[in-house]
Amino acid sequence: MLLSILLAGAGLVGSVADLSSVASETPDASTNSVSLTCMLIGLAGLAISTAVLLRTRKRVAQAEHPDALSAQAYLAFQTVKAGDMAGARDRYAALLPVYERVMGAEHPDTLAVRGNLAALTGQMGDAATAREQLTTLLPSLEQALGAEDPNTLAVRSSLAHWTGISGALVAARDQYAALLPIYERTLGSEHPHTLSIRHDLAIWTGQAGGPTTARDQLAALLPIRERTLGSEHPDTLSIRHSLALWTAEAGDLITARDQLAALLPTSERVLGAEHPRTLDTRANLAVLMGRTGDAAGARDRLAALLAVDERVLGTEHPHTLSSRHNLAHWTGEAGDPVTARDQLTALLPVQERVQGSEHPHTLSLLDSFACMIGKAGDAAGARDRLAALLAVDERVLGTEHPHTLSSRHNLAHWTGEAGDPVTARDQLTALLPVRERVLGIGHPDTLDTRRHLTRWAEAAR
Repeated sequence: MLLSILLAGAGLVGSVADLSSVASETPDASTNSVSLTCMLIGLAGLAISTAVLLRTRKRVAQAEHPDALSAQAYLAFQTVKAGDMAGARDRYAALLPVYERVMGAEHPDTLAVRGNLAALTGQMGDAATAREQLTTLLPSLEQALGAEDPNTLAVRSSLAHWTGISGALVAARDQYAALLPIYERTLGSEHPHTLSIRHDLAIWTGQAGGPTTARDQLAALLPIRERTLGSEHPDTLSIRHSLALWTAEAGDLITARDQLAALLPTSERVLGAEHPRTLDTRANLAVLMGRTGDAAGARDRLAALLAVDERVLGTEHPHTLSSRHNLAHWTGEAGDPVTARDQLTALLPVQERVQGSEHPHTLSLLDSFACMIGKAGDAAGARDRLAALLAVDERVLGTEHPHTLSSRHNLAHWTGEAGDPVTARDQLTALLPVRERVLGIGHPDTLDTRRHLTRWAEAAR
């Protein structure tokens, strides 16, 4: 009997974890983000109940009989459904060497256990290890089942997801782009799995630096989801959420804020007030309130949300860390940069430990931290931190990623504030045409760079 593979799903949506310019969404995909939705891909249907399997196990004298192993694997799967991800991961980790010894390392059931272990490893916060496990698993699965078997494709999708979550944004986008035509050919252009791949491709296109393309992809996908699943299906709500985020990142903050305000009561009614996706919507709505002018309102909403995140998701869940980051940012923007700086100082070591020192969310936090140091009175310290961060941004994210451009903008600002308006002017002069080309001439970030350039050009006279 083949087992079921539990994989990270498509349509993953994360909460905004940025300072001033970039809403973060990670299929965290969902994602959602991670608020991760699991996609169940059955290698063969498991219609036997847990009770029947356990009775079968008792009848088998040998504890390592395949039927007994199937019962143990199904118990691990039920542990996932009960919400105990750590317990399920540990059960699969204990089962794997037994499967390898009894069934063989390349047996499909063994491969299924490996896939479940990788997915749970990622969901417990170790995206890099999940990525490595799935990379190693994929060739064996292709040989055992075929390159275009639905289960092989599901593992490729999960690999793309954890590739992105581990910080390789462009690689994730490219993996989803390669998967989409295969799904369209083998399953059809409107199959739910194909539409999920389209959703993920849009998300990682945005994360890799293409917010306008991501917005357009999601706008094209939404009416298909509404027609095939219904306007209040959870997957449809997930696309509405994603569309609002990338509408914001494409420069239309007011429309994005209004989209999330309209979505929130539906999400609360359909999913529940404390569902992870509803919490994401609350977080992103608060941030967009701040970005459209209500910093104090954003701060207060995020303070209320953080207590819920900590209780529902845990104190070190990536989304809880994002809420802490956002709360600190809007505390500073509401007029208290010293408290914001101290909040970010406490958050930074936790963020680095949970997601890694070069994860995009960590880099965003470092940008926020540097800016709050400047706002708290140390302009030279902010300048020096941003100069060091920019080199990392360029290496990890790319020279024209929106986050990198944000770091360049902030470096120029604090260079000027530290007493060097000529260098600030020159930095902004070089940055402006790049922002115009990458983001568009009317994007809020482009307009902000143009305003700062005028200011520092006048100061440099």
